[in-house]
This record gives sequence, C-alpha cells and structure tokens, in this order.
Amino acid sequence: MILASSLMFIQCTSSLDEGPQGLAGANGQNGVDGTDGVDGVDGTAECIACHNVQNKEHAQASYLLSVHAQETLHATQNAAKTEDFILTTSDYTNRTGCVECHTSGGYIDKMNGVTLKTGAGVAEHDPAYPAGKQAITCTTCHDKHSTFDFANDGFDFALRQALRPVALTAPNANYTIDMGSSNTCVNCHQPRGIPPTTATVKLSSRFGPHHGPQSTLLEGIQGALYVGSTAYPVPGSATHRSGASCTACHMGETTNGTDGAHSWHPTENACLACHSSEPTEVTGYAADMATLQGLLVAKGAFDATADAFTSNTVDLKVAQAAWNFALLREDRSHGIHNPNYAKALLKNSIEAAQ
Repeated sequence: MILASSLMFIQCTSSLDEGPQGLAGANGQNGVDGTDGVDGVDGTAECIACHNVQNKEHAQASYLLSVHAQETLHATQNAAKTEDFILTTSDYTNRTGCVECHTSGGYIDKMNGVTLKTGAGVAEHDPAYPAGKQAITCTTCHDKHSTFDFANDGFDFALRQALRPVALTAPNANYTIDMGSSNTCVNCHQPRGIPPTTATVKLSSRFGPHHGPQSTLLEGIQGALYVGSTAYPVPGSATHRSGASCTACHMGETTNGTDGAHSWHPTENACLACHSSEPTEVTGYAADMATLQGLLVAKGAFDATADAFTSNTVDLKVAQAAWNFALLREDRSHGIHNPNYAKALLKNSIEAAQ
C-alpha cells in the first residue's frame, strides 16, 4: 500500500509539471523618443575664466621675479649695542607710520578702514603686526569679489582697493589720483613728505620723498618748483599718465618670461604698442643727474663716497635741489614716467644750485 501511494504521488506531480504552455504575445512597438531638454548654463564658467591652474601658476611664477617677493636683510644692533640680529625690510618698518605699506596686515587694515595697529621701540621686539617678513602676497592686494555683476559693474579683479581714487598722504588728503586698477600701486608708491620751504634745512641720510614717489612723478606734482628757463608741464598731462597706466606698462604681456604680469618689470611689448623701440631713459637725463649731483657735492649737501645726503645745514635753494635729485633718483624710471616734468626739474635745479 505504501509503494502504491508513492507511485500515485509521483504520477500526479509529473502531470502538473508537464502541462500545456500558453502562447507568448507579440512584441509591442517602441514608443517615440521624447524631445531633448535645453542645456543648462555652467554656473562656474565665469569663475573658471580666471580661477584656473594655468592662470594661478603663471601669476605665482611671475610674482617670484618681483622685488615685492624678495627679502632684503639688514644687519643691525639694538640701542645698547649688546645684541646683533637680522632684520628684513618689513620687520624694520613694522611700526607706526610704516605698516600700511610694509606689512600685509597693515595694508589690509587700511583698505578695510580698520584703525592701524601701533608699535614702539625696536620693531622686531615690539612690532605693530606679527613679527617676521610680511611680504606682499596674492591676498594682500586681492580680496573676494565685491560684486559678481560684471556686466554692469565691470570686472574689478577682486582688488582690495577696488577702483577707488587714492587720496595722497602728502601734503594733505585733498589731492586724489585716479588710475583705475593702478590705484593699488598709487596707495604705496607716493611720497611721505613735501619739498622743504624753510630758509635753511638740516639734511640727513633719510632726506627726501621716501622710496616710492612714482605715482606723483607720473602725475607731475610734488617736486620743488623753481622759476627757471624750462617750463613745467600741466599736472596729469604726461602721455604715460593720460594714455597709459602702471598696470598697462608694468603688467603687460611678457616679452621673454621675465617681465610683465606680476613681476611688475616693464615689458618691451607694452612699450612697442606706442613706441618704435623700448626707451631706457630720457635724452640727456644721466648727464643732467650727474651735473646736479656734482653741484650738491660742492654745496656740502651730498657725499658721493657714501652715496647719501650729508647731515649739513644748507640754504633753501640747495635743499630743494637735493629734494628734486632724490625724487628723480628714487623714481627709478630715468625720467621715462614723465619726461618733460623730469627735464624741467633737472634743468631748473641745476640753475638754482649753481
């Protein structure tokens, strides 16, 4: 009976497994493809135009060729002459009155309208801003964009100075210079004093307009104006002022990889856009500077051996001639920034100092 039941079970399940199959239906037709949507706008397209590896590496490479990227070391002693130490240019000037141009933090505070910090005594031991070389870097001059509405507001290169005109430090803030994106340069490349006006002047090795008078020489102001045989041009009339700018000449397309861009060395390509050849100095400039230096030596105002002004007291005409000599020398363009103004300062100073 058990065997018979087993055979019946097997027979039943086999019958179920082998039953007839239904017929498959015919394949349906494919539907019609939908219409492609409109491509969206790449949200980073405007950013990538500037913020890319190629641009960044190019800016960094040219910046390393600049004077701003280099450290100049000075050996010195403290007041008691018991300690020797090394100061960089920015360390030495990390004190009140210097920090807005000689430290990155000071410049940023000035641009942001923040009260500048102060330091006293030996700068390395009592600095206004954190000690150490505060070289100019990307973030010294550049901040985040003040606007992304480039179509209406213009591309501002994200400069902290933006495009605001610069009120000069000397003689007062009533005179402003506006050179667009070059205003960043004007902030620091301007005199820190004015030509002498008293009857007699005591000179020193630090006498003069300081080391960066380029913007005012370009403008055609801040020289000691003698009445002489050579007329002075109207301020702001120099072609390099009215038809060019700091950035146009010093940040143009590089000639050989060592100039232009963020090296800030003037590039021949920029010169050749207007000149048939690259000028190196104004005609007769070197000879006139040598003549004026000789007169200042004869008047006891300049020490040729030390290559510096003396500590003597001189009359006003000699002091003003010394000022103009320092102004032109510290400009370092050999008169090219403003040829007619440089020539007038030299010729009239030579006449007055004789």
